[in-house]
Amino acid sequence: MKKVSFVTGSRADYGIVRKYLDLLNNDKSIELSLLVTGSLLSAEYGKQIELIYKDGFKVEKSFEIPISTINNKAVIHAMSVALDEFGEYFTENKPDLLIILGDRYEMLSVAIAAAMNRVAILHIHGGEATYGNYDEFIRHSITKMSLYHITATEEYRRRVIQLGENPERVFNLGSLGAENCINIGEDVPSCIKKIKNSSYFVVLFHPETLTNVSTEKQIEEVLNAIKKNSEYKYVFIGANADTNSDIIRAKVRKFVESNSNCYYYENLTTSGYHYLLKHSKALIGNSSSGIIEAPSLGIYTINIGERQAGRIRGNSVIDVKCDAKTISDAISRVINENGIQINNPYFKENAAINYYKVTLKILDEICDNGANQPKIFFDL
Repeated sequence: MKKVSFVTGSRADYGIVRKYLDLLNNDKSIELSLLVTGSLLSAEYGKQIELIYKDGFKVEKSFEIPISTINNKAVIHAMSVALDEFGEYFTENKPDLLIILGDRYEMLSVAIAAAMNRVAILHIHGGEATYGNYDEFIRHSITKMSLYHITATEEYRRRVIQLGENPERVFNLGSLGAENCINIGEDVPSCIKKIKNSSYFVVLFHPETLTNVSTEKQIEEVLNAIKKNSEYKYVFIGANADTNSDIIRAKVRKFVESNSNCYYYENLTTSGYHYLLKHSKALIGNSSSGIIEAPSLGIYTINIGERQAGRIRGNSVIDVKCDAKTISDAISRVINENGIQINNPYFKENAAINYYKVTLKILDEICDNGANQPKIFFDL
């Protein structure tokens, strides 16, 4: 039996891969287990590891790390603890394949620990660019420690190859998240009942960690724009555990408490989040879900600032500067739009099934050739 591990540290990466994990989990030739860390174990962020147990996946081990977003020093400390914990684990436990999605800082520690112990890594969502966030260089670093890659667009596939990766091991299969939005569940968030038949927006805003802008100033601009459009309702979702996200969370919670047209949810299930988005006017903020997933739901995204600068985007994404007037103007534009034919460059049919099929081929190659052979830099 082939042993496959998926490591997850946030609501986002787990929700994206759930259907893909189901396919692996139902394959009798595969022993799938999950390694859980980061905000999924944090009570402050909703302790969403319970969702994994509810979905019936085996949790091999939980790795507690200190979650503090007060500054980069705190984040680096969390990374060092994760490196130590995962380093010890992979010294004794070596799955045939470790699957890592994305670019969060704790995932860099996991990748280093696995690569040092010669564990084969399949990296999902490599080759992307996000110039306003430290995810940018973390993502490319994980790429260099991985043997196999699944990208979300052909341009991203070419970029991974440009980084020296073997083209035969880089697969463009589209985004699982974009496909997830096509058949969303009926997990109706309680806030929908409160705002039924109302025009509402979803707001999800994260810090920019590679620019010199003030996080406090940015979230104040966002909230001021919402004040200017108080005739609508707004559902805020809690920010990721990035540096300075505590500033955003505190400001938003205080704002919601004093504005009856606003609601706050620390976490929602993936299907609940998608249901909420689908019935909204638009997503306001700077989440990758606004670029990758929202277009599949047929809604606009008002993408604020530089956090997602560099990503390929479809025609439903409205890029704006982080100032109240520009954001307010974009809200008015969305309300007055008659609609357009939205395209999503991240969507490919049967993404989860194709991810599963490619994973089977990768496992066969690993079993035939082993994962301990040196990885050769591919020169263009």
